[in-house]
Amino acid sequence: MTYYSKIILHIDMNSYFASVEQQANPHLRGLPVGICEHLGGIIIAPSVEAKRLGIKLGTTVWDAKKIYPKIVLLPVDPDKYRHVTAGFLRILMDYTDDVEKASIDEAFADLTGVVRDYDDALFLGLEIKQRLRLEVGEWISCSIGIGPNKLIAKIAADLGEGDINRICVVRSEEIDSLYDRLKLTDIPGIAKRTEMSLNKLGIFTLRELARYPLGNLLNQFGLWGYTLHRMANFRDAGFFAIPAGEQIKSIGHSYTLPKAVSDLGEIKKLMLKLSEKIGRRMRRRNAWGSIIHYFYSDNRYGGFSKQHKVSELINDGKDIYQAAFQIFKPNWPLKFPVKIMGVSVSGLKFENPDPFLFPQYEKPKLLVGAMDKINDKYGEFTINRGRMLGIDQEWGKDTVGFGRMKEFNS
Repeated sequence: MTYYSKIILHIDMNSYFASVEQQANPHLRGLPVGICEHLGGIIIAPSVEAKRLGIKLGTTVWDAKKIYPKIVLLPVDPDKYRHVTAGFLRILMDYTDDVEKASIDEAFADLTGVVRDYDDALFLGLEIKQRLRLEVGEWISCSIGIGPNKLIAKIAADLGEGDINRICVVRSEEIDSLYDRLKLTDIPGIAKRTEMSLNKLGIFTLRELARYPLGNLLNQFGLWGYTLHRMANFRDAGFFAIPAGEQIKSIGHSYTLPKAVSDLGEIKKLMLKLSEKIGRRMRRRNAWGSIIHYFYSDNRYGGFSKQHKVSELINDGKDIYQAAFQIFKPNWPLKFPVKIMGVSVSGLKFENPDPFLFPQYEKPKLLVGAMDKINDKYGEFTINRGRMLGIDQEWGKDTVGFGRMKEFNS
């Protein structure tokens, strides 16, 4: 195999959301902590202490309390986590301009030309860990992997000793040895379901996947088969980080309700709040969209999803809501209550559309601009539309996940 002579560092923050909360509140340090989107749902980020008790990502609050009744449950605090993320990214950027944000808790840094060899890279990784503790927080830790490409660096971050705060280097000449150290599910993107599909093809090891005919993988998995082939041969698959200058293709927001709702008025209020939040995010980026997508899932895991193209470019939450409701309306009345709802806008343009010919159509735009200025100064939803009165303030609350960070700088 031929590999590029690069040196890539991958940083992955440990138990990130919970660690940030423990850094912010010393009384939480050493305690099992679970971060929840809402306190009646699932744990989206357990602390190291909670993980050691068997409380994992996705554990329901009910089950977590059965495992450890005194677990500390906290709501997600996106602004706090984004602030800390900006801190560790600044440290990486002190060493190289070639830093790629993969998610809110991980990033890649190309150290090619910055360090002489892998030994230098290892010492730089240790220096980054030290700076992280000194400049970001003593309770904030990370695992670091170093390798000749992003895939191997990401894998290496999980190969170090201990369950947290690892550092590991995989040099080019050590790549083949990974076949004896890794399972199929150790490769990013290969979960149990994909593993079962591979097993049906007679593929049980990473080496067998690497040798499996590419054409057969394409027939079985489509384009995903090409990605599997590349990853099994330890080549970058191209989806770990956001390429520089990549334009986002959609802006959306979804929310899982603490308790399913069937009242049309409540459904409309949540739909409007999600739409208003999307409109705010679009206007910050000077984005306008023409395709509205709406979905919901009921409390029996059924659901509905559909999109609609509108005749004009929009970024006003009211207009987004009206389009979303028209998609939803034919499904009323519902058979089962709504548990999850989501709205998104695509077909984005990042420039102002043609100005309105008639002043009466310009007034709503001016009103929305005035509302934005007030909310920018005093906080989200300080002023909002009258039809949102009485909505549960927790509904549609800002959240943040561990996926790609297309809007990190929004």
